[in-house]
Amino acid sequence: MNLLTKITLVLTFLVLFVTSCLKPESFPAEPAIEFVSFDALGDSGQLTFSFTDGDGDIGLTQSQLSPPFDTSSYFYYNLYIHYFEKMDGQWVRATSDPSGNNFPTADSITFAYRLENITPLGQNTALRGEIEVVLEPFYFNTNSNHSDSLKYEILLIDRNQNISNIIETPLIVR
Repeated sequence: MNLLTKITLVLTFLVLFVTSCLKPESFPAEPAIEFVSFDALGDSGQLTFSFTDGDGDIGLTQSQLSPPFDTSSYFYYNLYIHYFEKMDGQWVRATSDPSGNNFPTADSITFAYRLENITPLGQNTALRGEIEVVLEPFYFNTNSNHSDSLKYEILLIDRNQNISNIIETPLIVR
């Protein structure tokens, strides 16, 4: 066996040894989210946040409509983005009430989404990534005469109904 062959075998062995010792990433089973950015795109806006999920059960298939994912359930949607406006120095959950009464009610402005299943195949299903959401047609309350300052609260839900931490965007001025 010549020297080049021996060096190649040793390097191959070292690479295999090192890569076999690397542990797969692990995260808690509950999704965890962090704010990344908000960009105004004219009247619409793009919200980006990062996430991790230890068991990778983020998203739903179109056929998942049985309880608890039926249309009358809170878990039908798995991403909620709540809209707030600053009024008299306080953050208030805004409504789409055209009379201008921005008091928290059942019709508070919420963007609700049903994210598609993104569970990876294989043994390690832990997920880490970013989610970008375009808020349209408007990212702001067009009926508001009270404030040009707004923010969002975001939460993500996995298929086991684990609810992520709630994050807030920084102040957004429209």
